[in-house]
Amino acid sequence: MADALYPEIQPYRTHRINVDPPHELYVEECGAPDGVPALFLHGGPGGGAKPFQRRTFDPRRFRVVLFDQRGCGRSTPSAELDGNTTDKLIEDIETIRETLGIERWLVTGGSWGSLLSLAYAIAHPDRCLGLRLHGVFLGTPDETRFWYHGIGLFFPEAFAEFEGHVPPGERGDLLAAYHRRLIDPDPAVHMPAAQALRTFSARTQTLLPSAAHVHALTEPRAALEIARIFAHYCINGCFLPEGHILSGIETLRHLPCEIVQGRYDVVTPPRAAWRVRTAWPEANLTVVDLASHVATLEAPALSAALRAATDRLADRLTGRAALSIEDYLDPRAAGTPAVSDDGTLLAFVSDATGFAQLYTKDLTSDAPPRIRLSLPEMVGSVSFRPKSRDILFTTDVGGDERHQLNLIAEGEYAARRLTDAPGFVHLWGAFDRAGERFAFACNAGHPSDMALYVSPVAGGAARVVATGPGWRTARAFSPDGTKLLVEDDRLGMYDAELSLVDIEDGSARVLLPRDGAHVSGTAFIEDGARLLVATDRGDGYHGLGVIDVASGGFAWLSRPEGDVEIMAAPKGGGRLVACAINDRGYSRLVLHDLDGGGERDLPLPFAGRLTSVTFMPDGTALVVALAGFRRPAAVYRIDVATGEATALVEHPALAESATVEPSLVDIETFDGASVPAFVFEPRGELPTGGRPALVIVHGGPESQYTAHWRADVQYLVSRGIVVVAPNVRGSTGYGRDWQAADDVEKRMDSVRDLKAVRDWVATRDDVDSERLAVFGQSYGGFMTLAAITEYPEDWCVAAEFYGIADFRTLFATTGPWRRTLRAVEYGDPDSESGRALFDRISPIRRIDRVKAPLFIAHGGRDPRVAPNESEMVNAALFGRGHPVRLVRVEHEGHGFARLANRRVVYNEMMQFLEARLF
Repeated sequence: MADALYPEIQPYRTHRINVDPPHELYVEECGAPDGVPALFLHGGPGGGAKPFQRRTFDPRRFRVVLFDQRGCGRSTPSAELDGNTTDKLIEDIETIRETLGIERWLVTGGSWGSLLSLAYAIAHPDRCLGLRLHGVFLGTPDETRFWYHGIGLFFPEAFAEFEGHVPPGERGDLLAAYHRRLIDPDPAVHMPAAQALRTFSARTQTLLPSAAHVHALTEPRAALEIARIFAHYCINGCFLPEGHILSGIETLRHLPCEIVQGRYDVVTPPRAAWRVRTAWPEANLTVVDLASHVATLEAPALSAALRAATDRLADRLTGRAALSIEDYLDPRAAGTPAVSDDGTLLAFVSDATGFAQLYTKDLTSDAPPRIRLSLPEMVGSVSFRPKSRDILFTTDVGGDERHQLNLIAEGEYAARRLTDAPGFVHLWGAFDRAGERFAFACNAGHPSDMALYVSPVAGGAARVVATGPGWRTARAFSPDGTKLLVEDDRLGMYDAELSLVDIEDGSARVLLPRDGAHVSGTAFIEDGARLLVATDRGDGYHGLGVIDVASGGFAWLSRPEGDVEIMAAPKGGGRLVACAINDRGYSRLVLHDLDGGGERDLPLPFAGRLTSVTFMPDGTALVVALAGFRRPAAVYRIDVATGEATALVEHPALAESATVEPSLVDIETFDGASVPAFVFEPRGELPTGGRPALVIVHGGPESQYTAHWRADVQYLVSRGIVVVAPNVRGSTGYGRDWQAADDVEKRMDSVRDLKAVRDWVATRDDVDSERLAVFGQSYGGFMTLAAITEYPEDWCVAAEFYGIADFRTLFATTGPWRRTLRAVEYGDPDSESGRALFDRISPIRRIDRVKAPLFIAHGGRDPRVAPNESEMVNAALFGRGHPVRLVRVEHEGHGFARLANRRVVYNEMMQFLEARLF
């Protein structure tokens, strides 16, 4: 719970204020004396204010006022009922406001405090800046009856003890029975009743049992105060006319309001919060799924939600961005499109439900897409079985990348497993033309080696076609179905070999020899006589080439400026080839004419990056998936003749005013080379002293920061933070020389690039050089750790997800099938020189140099960078007393696929960063 809240603070001023005799109130002020005034009203009634209740408020932005209401806590006299009514408490609040010289304040409260907040606001709306309510209680007879008699449905053992305190004849009205005992002047009567009521209350407030919580709430004096005052208010209908609160909300609707409610709160069930939200539609209601009435260390989500709600109100009241990180996480994506052979059905993957699922859309009608299956795991690849509308798709378990192949037949509502070996990796390959067989790769024979299999779709044993060490994939069946086009990457993904393997006898003929080339796409044309290849063979960039299958002769068809990242040819034998060409992080869509060699660009719906390109079966149009900096991926149909684009699947995006398009700059680095970088600049007036800035480093390293939707980046920019996304050496998209410039012994040159980028950012006129952050994921996580260990003085805060801390342990724990692929990039883990290099470059070896507070997040089933990497960093820093926060996310792999988990991670990360950047 501590990590979900702001740091502990002490009051800077306390007061004793006399109100109606005999009552004297304890009042405290904490936070910023010149901040936004905020009043917190505790629960009970009679619960008293607690130190942790200060911590849902940003102490730099709020002047927080807390007080112990009549008869409880540090107010005197203890447990006094005389003059203890709702009207009197409202008068006390006004007295405190006037005494402290506050004109208007944010009014907040939970449980009973939510009722008192609403009652005060209805009485004095002109004194309120807004409201924050949680664990909403309206004081209705139904709620009171439920507390005394209904909670036992969920806590029968606790209720048995609570009910057992009074004789059977009085159990029909436990409120009256307890009230009689609690107001009895004899301690021998009222103290046992107080302990019984308070123990029952404490045991029912938490999502998970908490002995510490029960102990804290049952100290004798406090137990009597809350039990007696609570029963006093309940038996008197909270001293309010029935329906007073809901009818009075109409006068408050001009005020901002945040409501936070635990889904499993049985003390103040969610129905009351919903009734307030219904009466106050402008209010924002956050229902916290894994929460009850109060937060504990075991279930801290309610605290995090309260802090986030308070931050949103602070933003509104101070004129800062109104959108939260959750607003930026809400836009959904659609991608991986496939079209059936008859051209009537589109299959695609969307995270509309919160994580990737299989959807279909009828292309002959305007009917909306429909989810094809509701699965517990995310869907990866999608492909139509030829000559049918059956769909093959892949799934793994919790992101472990041990994918299985599944087939759902047209008209069916359940899928059939084509592979069923969850301990092994299955890599989808291709169908044959007839749709009777499929090819795939699997490491069932040896964990490090991907063998190739061909299997009948109808069922039966899979047949091994090719074996050997390392990584290989099945790219396609030959058009006559007798051979398999195989890509062999045993020495690394950028040293590929293409071969035709005979399915019957396993003999192979090399079409593209291994000579340090990468292959980004292939397609048979002319009934298998020639093979189109997108490759960087003998060149720095990927171009479009063709191989004569009979002779093996290779020729270039097109060598554009920039990489051909995707290549597609029509299934029906058309003469156009579509290419997605990388233009410094954006895509160009180019049609190449195989007959005349001419090329023309097709316009895209917006500037972005293509992640998928395929022809419609009749060749008249392309179906593409396109993502941009300002919106997630969507699926479009682009007419080949006219270039007209039609949205097939497009989820709503945020308003243009909520996002920015970056500029592209080149930054000189340590050796005179230029580092390309995207710069995201906030809107609005430049604050005095400049803005904070964050440098985000992509993963890979054989990857590139390109046009794609990043909720975190756009949110940070909306908060007034300059974000810079460089493509340091090692990045793809700028030629093979730049990509290889960080290999093995040159690893730390990329960290020097990052240092140069940081120094460039620090000299900008709009940046405060004392407030610089660095963030990266995967390999970008290594870069982050390297940045804060190599140049510890440069950064005021850092964040990394599933980053590499120690290259020795990386190779010992990563998926065996990845080991050789990574050795090409990082060094040989089996050689003395390789291990010596790892010791020099691994951040864990220099962790004692870290000065920046560090946020870490890691998936529990990550098969690439095992969770131990983050655990090591966390343990090393925690042991030194260094500020560090590790969020462990179960049932996630190398990334956070589920929206609920992304919300947890990014909410915590933003709180961590913002607390140190502002």
